[in-house]
Amino acid sequence: MRPAILDHVLWGIDGPLFLLEYVAAVVAALAVALAVRELTGRRTSGGEPGPVELAYLTDRAVLACQVAAAALRRADALRPAALATMVAVAGPPPRSAPLIRAVHAAVRTPQTWAAVLADPGVNRALRRLVAGLLRDGWLLTRWQRRRVALGAVPLFAVAAVGILRLVESALLSRAAGGPASVVGLLLGCGVTLLVGWWLSEVPETGAAARRLLRRARRAHAALDPQRRPVWSDRGTDDLLTAMALYGARPLLAVDPRFAELVGVVDDRPRPPTPRQAARDERRSAPRAETPGGRSHRP
Repeated sequence: MRPAILDHVLWGIDGPLFLLEYVAAVVAALAVALAVRELTGRRTSGGEPGPVELAYLTDRAVLACQVAAAALRRADALRPAALATMVAVAGPPPRSAPLIRAVHAAVRTPQTWAAVLADPGVNRALRRLVAGLLRDGWLLTRWQRRRVALGAVPLFAVAAVGILRLVESALLSRAAGGPASVVGLLLGCGVTLLVGWWLSEVPETGAAARRLLRRARRAHAALDPQRRPVWSDRGTDDLLTAMALYGARPLLAVDPRFAELVGVVDDRPRPPTPRQAARDERRSAPRAETPGGRSHRP
């Protein structure tokens, strides 16, 4: 038998009051879910991550490898080779990050970018990088991710109560309130389920890492590709920082051939060729009327 308290919650309250209490319960459950998300991974140990680690926090392994390759390229330790490959031509910079050294070791002979990403040494360096970020608290452990996901459970529980009231009102002909209350509850359940589903998607980064990225992007807002910074006035550190915080697109402005080699896609619209521009101009030219009533382009 169903507990009497649940029957009281479902049917001991009239429609408008039930809807009001439903909204209050959703707000409380949402506050719990957001609090769990913001408090998990709040503490860290060790120093702040470098560009390679920041790149991993921003967009995971591929961006971290692109930053590593760009560091080698800017140090003149790597150059493009034949058949869309790259090859090391000098030693890596001193005190380089382990992933940078692993990428350098992978291109001692000419390699494509796909081969670099699949290289066992590069993958071992990536695993050590991830282990370090987990140890220092920048990435969430499996247990922490499970706790964040469980924080959304109260939202689903509240939605289940509302759905049960709607279903029983339809099957058992019980009055769930006026049409406005029923429609409001139906919309409320749908929104609650959507918010719960969104919050159940757990980020890999902890709260401290997300704060770090927001703070770093504010501090280096001038490097945002949308502001079109002039890279001729900036050094390697600025380029690597921009890539780590905003993605690999800044490399297109500095070294487009190498950027294409390491998988950076230029999604900006290309300017039309002179032939395309002339054709578009002819198409947009106004038609002139002839004395016979026919129109022609000037």
